[in-house]
This record gives sequence, C-alpha cells and structure tokens, in this order.
Amino acid sequence: MIAIVTDKPNVGREIARVLGADRKENGYMTGNGYMVTWTYGNMLSLAMPKDSGTSWVEREDFPLLPPPFLTVRHVKTDTGWNPDINAVLQLKVIAKVFDACDTIIAATDASREGEMLFRYLYRFLGCKQPCLRLWISSLTDEAITRGMENLRPCALFDNLFLAADSRNKADWLLGVNSSYAVCKAVGFGNNSLGRVQTPVLAAISGRYRERENHIPADSWPVFISLCKNGKIMKMRHVEDLGNRRDALELYEDCKAAGYARVTAVGSRTEEIGAPALYNLTELQKDANRYHNLTAIRVQEITQSLYEKKLISCPRTSSRLLPRDVYDMLPPVMEKLLSGKDFRQYAGMVNLTARKGMTGTQDTAEHHAIVITGVQPGELDREERLVYTLIVGRMLETFMPPCKVEYTTVETVCAARKFRIRTYRILETGWLGVFQREHLVSENGVLCPVPPELLREETLPVAGCSLIHRKSLPVSPYTDEELTDYMDKAGLGTVSTRTNIIRTLLDRKYIRYSGRYIIPTPKGLLLYETVRGMKVAEASLTSGWETELVRIERGELTQKEFLDGVLETVNEVTGEIFRNHPEEARPHGSM
Repeated sequence: MIAIVTDKPNVGREIARVLGADRKENGYMTGNGYMVTWTYGNMLSLAMPKDSGTSWVEREDFPLLPPPFLTVRHVKTDTGWNPDINAVLQLKVIAKVFDACDTIIAATDASREGEMLFRYLYRFLGCKQPCLRLWISSLTDEAITRGMENLRPCALFDNLFLAADSRNKADWLLGVNSSYAVCKAVGFGNNSLGRVQTPVLAAISGRYRERENHIPADSWPVFISLCKNGKIMKMRHVEDLGNRRDALELYEDCKAAGYARVTAVGSRTEEIGAPALYNLTELQKDANRYHNLTAIRVQEITQSLYEKKLISCPRTSSRLLPRDVYDMLPPVMEKLLSGKDFRQYAGMVNLTARKGMTGTQDTAEHHAIVITGVQPGELDREERLVYTLIVGRMLETFMPPCKVEYTTVETVCAARKFRIRTYRILETGWLGVFQREHLVSENGVLCPVPPELLREETLPVAGCSLIHRKSLPVSPYTDEELTDYMDKAGLGTVSTRTNIIRTLLDRKYIRYSGRYIIPTPKGLLLYETVRGMKVAEASLTSGWETELVRIERGELTQKEFLDGVLETVNEVTGEIFRNHPEEARPHGSM
C-alpha cells in the first residue's frame, strides 16, 4: 500500500477521487492500492520552555533555546492551553495509515511551509519508510495525474525543508526570547512579541499616534479658468500659499490682470502595457481597494477557489509563468472567450504574445495565479468578485497596450506661474476590461479633446477662485496599505502575512474600525513598551529572507544562519533589559 498525506481534508479527498481511493474511512480514504489521509494544517510545533519543565526564567537564563522535540498544537480552552483534541486524534489516524504502508507520498502544499509540515510529521511519528514528493500547482484531474506520473524523491527538497525549519527556529528564538524578556523586565502581562508581528503592530500603532497628534496646516490654493474656443481649462497656481493674505492678494491680482500668457505646452504619447499577472499580495491589494475585502478573507476565498479547481495555487509571490504552463493557456483562454461574459474581448486578445509573462521559475515557487479552465458554476458573491479579478487580469495581459496622450500646460498670470496636467486615452486596449482610468491618469485631469494652445499666446481669464484647505491627518492602514507595507518591508511571506494579521487580531492587539485597522489599548501599551527598540523595527530581520534563499540553494548552512540569529537575539534582549530595568517580582511568577 502507498500512503498519501495532504495538509487539508478537501485536498486529500480530491486526490483520493482521482486515484480511485473511493472507500471512506475515519480520517482517510482508501482503495486502488492507496491510503489517502490529511492533517488540519500545522498540527505540530516547536516546544515551548514550559514543555521541558521550565516554569520561570531568570535574567541569566537568556537566550532561551527551543527544546529538541515537537509538541502537538495547543488551543485555548476553559482550563487553559491544552493539546488540540482534533489534532491528537488525527495524528493517531495518520500513524495508523503510515504503519500500514511501505511508501509515503508527501502531497502537502508545494512550498516551504508545506515541506516543513510533512517533515515534522514524518519525524514526530518516527517514520522510516521511503517517501516521494507530489509537486503540483493546481487540483485539476490533469494536474494531479501528471504530478503522480512525475513523483520526485523527497531528498530533492532537503534544502527547502532546512530553509523552512531555519525560519521557524529563528522566529521561535526571537519571538520567545523577546516576549519572555519583556515580561521579565517590565513585570506585567503575557506580552507576545515576534520578528514580524511586533514591527507590524509598531507600524499600525505609529500611524495611529501620528493621526492623534496631527496639527492641521492651512493652505490656500488659487485657481484661474482660461477659455479658448469655448473650452475651459482650470489651472492651479504651482504653489499652495500658506498665508491667507498672500493668497487673497494673488486672487485679486489675477482678477485684475484679465488674461494669462501661455509659457509652455508639452505633450507626449505613451503605450502602457497591462499589469503583470496576480500573485497573492497584488490580488489582496486589489480586492481590498475595489471590493473592500480583507487580506484574510481574500486568502480564504482563493483557497476555496483552488480547492474547487478553478485557479492555480494562490500562495505565490511570483507574477510570471514557466513556459510549459504558458503554453497551456491558449486553449483555456479560448474556452473563456467563448462564454457570453467575455465574448466581447475575443477580437482584442492575442494569445500568441507573451509580453513578459514568462520567466525562469524557482523550483520551490508557485507560478502566478491563473485560471484552470474549469467552469466556475455556482460561486457566492465574494468568490465571484475575486475570480473575476483573476480572469480580468489574464484578459488584460493578452490585450494590446493602452495608448495615452499626456499634456502639461504652463501659463503666467499676474507674474505668477499656473499649471494644468491633462490626459486623454487614444486607444483603450487592456484598460477596457475594468475601465479603471486612474491607473493611467498620472494624477492629471481627463481632457477628451484639449484645445490647441500655442506658446506665447494670451487667453482671457474667465474666472478666479480661492479655496481654504486644512491638511488632513494620515489615515489608519487599510488592508491594501498594510499588505503593501509588509511586502515592501520584507515582513513575512505571501503565505504567512495573513496569519500575522490574524494573530494580532486574536491577541486583541489590533481591531477593525470600518475598513481601517487600528490598535487596541492593549496593542498601544505593548507598542509604547517596545517603541524605538530593535524588536519593533522592520529592518531587524530584513536580511533573513535572502539568507533563507541561500539555504534553499545550499549556499549557507543552517548553523551559520542560526548563529547569526542568536547574535541578534542577544542584542534584542539586552536592549529590553537596559531600557526596562528589572522590577521586583514575586518569585516564580514566570
């Protein structure tokens, strides 16, 4: 018998169906020579100090090191944190399945996290059987069948596991040591710090404090309206004046002048190509911007669409396709364009133009998110919105560029300079799919047919206006902005960022206020405790991802990486104790 283990029940049942393992048992499927079982996500984790009998720590105990064993995932219950009973029961099922088989196929997610999940499970259960790797990016019958025909030795992914295990141990070292150090030094609460969650909390809280402390600044923009051939152009003074008296004086001078002289007219035409295919981060940002879906919700939706075989694996940072996947898209797109919803674009799509869609793909990285060609059937409203975003982006990618003319006009009135920037769309191209003109506007004013203007000609001033404005405080983060910040700061990965946000929500450090993310009083207290310290800086571990990639490539050993992490941990905990001298506490309180 051959055992197959996946990281989700739905995925396991789908693989079992394709392989003919159609007999349902408790926690697994069997038949046709296979036993297919599953986990419920990460059911195992690195042990905590308390798991090895450490009930409290003293200053000299730092740095704390992870105990050399794994524990079953714990959940909070009425009696405290206890092993997850569902995980305990399913681990017994998996052990039974593995014991009954002479070969094991790892069918967990094709990623660092998925590889670590399987290897931890294999180690925890003391397995000795040979294992193979199923590496697929979609759950269509064709993809599963093709993957089973091309199983790979697990040894090929040893470095991928080392990178995942190194990241997990590094997170443990920094998170546990800094959390225990703060609790020990400050003497209150059960504060949870982490290399990603703490900088993210600091960013959210810092922006919130900036908003609270905002002092409005006054400005007075001055506008003049010029008329030519019956067309009005509203031009803005190049500097918003900060003094009302100066602004009023300019306003009166422009009214008195009665005309303006054109000093510069510049135009350029650009062909703007379609945005690249979606990765998860870009999809989360657009779904939040256009449909107000949270990053957490988008990841849930994309996982659902993946399990329904409608899209490729969504947990990817890539926006490219390997050539073999690209070559499979034309029939998928032809099938899409034959439907009534998208038939209107059939004459505009060029299925032979790659236009930067393909590139070298890392073996351990999923490709950009694409549809599979399976008909969607019944989807709920939010699933339909996200699926349409993915379909629309694919259509855009195969469509011609958008051609835009940009014009800048500068004039002088009352010896002061005024300016207007306009744009007009000459050829819609890919922009016609969603009609989102702001993507090409460059903050200009839409001008379908701008008047012909000549340098040095004078135009009558048809009107003047003076506006009083107050600067607005910075808004709290939206999901789009927070996801973008985390991506650019190198905080987390596409697979882990939503879990970081969820952790901060679960620990009551942040909450939603409408579409905005704001800190709670508890979160602000922790922020003020570590404010300005290394543990709250996004740059603290900014080089880790590069080093993890080097581990994947065999260019850096795990020991070298973790030795560097320990140096960082000592710096962080030392700073915590220096900033918060230890207070008297009852012995045994930690």
